[in-house]
Amino acid sequence: MQDIRPAPFFIADNTALDFVNSIATPRATAYEWLSSGQDVLEWLFQAGLLTDDEKTKLMRAQHRKSLDLASENIRAFREEFRDLVNTIAETNDVPAGHQMINELNRLMGQGTQSLSLAPDRSGGQGFGLSITYAIEKPEDLLPRIAAVCAAFIAEADLRYVRRCEGASCTLFFLDVSKNHKRRWCSMDVCGNRAKAAAFRKRG
Repeated sequence: MQDIRPAPFFIADNTALDFVNSIATPRATAYEWLSSGQDVLEWLFQAGLLTDDEKTKLMRAQHRKSLDLASENIRAFREEFRDLVNTIAETNDVPAGHQMINELNRLMGQGTQSLSLAPDRSGGQGFGLSITYAIEKPEDLLPRIAAVCAAFIAEADLRYVRRCEGASCTLFFLDVSKNHKRRWCSMDVCGNRAKAAAFRKRG
């Protein structure tokens, strides 16, 4: 069967928000990019959260059943995390004692972690220390995703978490524009449509 979905939207300028956007209604049509275990692997690979070798390993037949179960858990976690992102977009903060904090800590504690030094990604001359979650089985995917979501809470400027102003659009983004006046998920998806509607209204 031909896949009628568009390519996943990576428009958020933040991987955790792109994860939330892996189900979206950009033009009054709902799309789900994590509908199966195979979908999950492909999306994570495109998002830069899974290497080609890790993806190939998890596609093996012995992982098929556990991969489908893992994808169900990942979708459920995404919707719980979406609730927090909605709150952040409205209040620009994480409520004290929010249950998602404990859930993120629990999930990250389930993963096998290793520390590594790597050249500074910002182009500086120093090194950065990063935590890597090993991927040996499908159950290892959720701790890696949780770590990305935790990094978003800890490091992103939550004042600039936005929901697209498109009438029916559900996409979130982190407004990293110079003047922090970004309004749309993208001009192609919602911005041009809004401009055209405003032009017709003026006419």
